[in-house]
Amino acid sequence: MNHLYKQTVYSPSNETIGTVDDLLMSSDGRVTAVVIGVGGFLGIGEKDVSVPLSAIKQTMRDNKPHLVMETTKDAMKASPGIRYDRTNMTWMPEAAK
Repeated sequence: MNHLYKQTVYSPSNETIGTVDDLLMSSDGRVTAVVIGVGGFLGIGEKDVSVPLSAIKQTMRDNKPHLVMETTKDAMKASPGIRYDRTNMTWMPEAAK
């Protein structure tokens, strides 16, 4: 899958789910998961959620990559979030509220 970073992810009904904010790599350099920012407005109140790369299907629309997941924005907002730990330079589960 080429050009994932900062691409919009859509549901099958073409609802905007969120934007690819980061790619998680295995030790051998393969992309294994995608961090998607969901919810919020202009980045405020946004939540990051990690999904396996296999959950995203890339198609073409208007000669551009079009990323689709079999889910909804509400389902993603209800999923457990993750946050970037700058001290350890890694993604971590969000603390329970």
